[in-house]
Amino acid sequence: MIRAILLNSACVVTLLGAAACGRDKTAKQLEATLTSSNPGPATRWELVRRVYLDRDYRPLWIEGSKLEGRARDLIETLCHAEREGLRAADYDLAGLQAELVRLRDTEKPNPAALAALDLRLTRAFLDYGGDLLAGRLDPQAVHNGWYIKTRRAAVDSTLRSALLKDNFEDMISPLRPRQKEYKELLEKLAEYREIEAKGGWGTIFGVSRLRWGDEGPYIEVLRERLQATGDLEKSDGKPIYDDKVAAAVARFQERHGIPADSSVDAETLAALNVPVETRIRIIELNLERYRWLPSDFGKRYILVNIPDYRLYAYDGGKQRLEMRVTVGEEYSHATPVFADSMTYVVFRPYWEVPRRIMVDSVIPNVRKNIHYLAQHSYEVVDPARNEVITDPSAIKWSKLNMKNIPFRIRQKPGPNNQLGTVKFMFPNQFSVYLHDTPADSLFEKQNRTDSHGCVRVEDAVKLAGYVLEKQEGWGDKKILEAIAADPTKDMTPTAVYLKEPVPVYLLYLTAFVRDGVLHFRDDPYRKDRRVMARMGQPAVNDPSICEQLKKLAEGRPVR
Repeated sequence: MIRAILLNSACVVTLLGAAACGRDKTAKQLEATLTSSNPGPATRWELVRRVYLDRDYRPLWIEGSKLEGRARDLIETLCHAEREGLRAADYDLAGLQAELVRLRDTEKPNPAALAALDLRLTRAFLDYGGDLLAGRLDPQAVHNGWYIKTRRAAVDSTLRSALLKDNFEDMISPLRPRQKEYKELLEKLAEYREIEAKGGWGTIFGVSRLRWGDEGPYIEVLRERLQATGDLEKSDGKPIYDDKVAAAVARFQERHGIPADSSVDAETLAALNVPVETRIRIIELNLERYRWLPSDFGKRYILVNIPDYRLYAYDGGKQRLEMRVTVGEEYSHATPVFADSMTYVVFRPYWEVPRRIMVDSVIPNVRKNIHYLAQHSYEVVDPARNEVITDPSAIKWSKLNMKNIPFRIRQKPGPNNQLGTVKFMFPNQFSVYLHDTPADSLFEKQNRTDSHGCVRVEDAVKLAGYVLEKQEGWGDKKILEAIAADPTKDMTPTAVYLKEPVPVYLLYLTAFVRDGVLHFRDDPYRKDRRVMARMGQPAVNDPSICEQLKKLAEGRPVR
């Protein structure tokens, strides 16, 4: 008993170069500071109060007056924030260094100084953890058309819970996005930083086109450029555009969403000449977008990547199908970024003509030719009675008030219906959904931004099979029967409500990893530039600060 009392009252010789008698005084100082009616400026002050209240005001990072191991882990993490696509300059490492130096040079650090250091480290963790959990920026403030609910609402509760853990990795790991694609993109960021450290890659200029059989210095630069990103294996030999170079060019084109014809045209040349620094910023931006998303999409879901013009369906963490899609036009009809749950599927749907198309196209054509409606299988519906107007010629089309159209126009089910044979519904405020199309040629285009906001899918039958596979009685045979109904008989739409709704994510990613390969895509809605401007240029880090921080944290001399 006497020995325990002596141990508890013993002073600890610390790595900060001074002695302190226990941590009770520091805890009391923390309580006094945090219960002050005028705490002064501090980020997340209420959260900081609750965090220390959870611990009865015991310090988080200091044992006696010695930095705990997790404090050193935190400093190491902050110094290498770029590994997560974040910015070390955001976490005031110079201020932390100055505070540690003051404590080292103080013969006997007082509880107020130790409490201030503990609070600084806590705020640094909360700032870094908040950025990791929900991103540096609010997407709705910088990314027009982004409507997916972020994790920002749960930031404080998640950070508070994380700080209850004893192990630093257990603190950090719940804050990272859990999608494997995020981790894969981090790995690619590290690879591109290595390329940058080696000097990046050269620029191919003075030539507009390169193709198989070409020789000379341009081909040497091309080979070096392709080797830098692993599209071409390094080898000696004559600088000639041979089969290996052609295959490497095709790989590069596929990774950048360019038709893989194995020749370097103006588009491929422009992609080759994007500097590695810009590619790194694009990767960082898309890591930020992952942090804006739910941490877990679930086991079964559909994902549409708008810049990639592709749909992916997953089940049990594995990709089940992939297909091309078209998305909204660049300006007035851009497809929004949002998430919802698909609740029903409609076979042989009507197409309710959007008001803009009625005003811009249908009504002007009807004014010229009343038979235009029948020629395109349109019918006019009285919305009050929900009945078809049997004689549309009785409508005074020339005198219609285009701001107050008193009817709806819809296109009947059939082979020319704009929605094709199936539409996939996840009711939302944008009236956006997935649907079939009779215009298969649309999917051959490279840039497929030509809808009014909805997403046309390349293979509606396959997608219906995936969506309905858990629906009793809806196998492939019944799906085909529903689609191939006799147009001379009943063409009434058939709605199938899903017992298990399927989450649908419409995302905007211009850098992503697929099957272990890094891909870049053009920015069809011009969103990247705006977000990168708000993110700011990467600050140049002074490596000496982190070197000194590490030594100070470990109690080693600093010169």
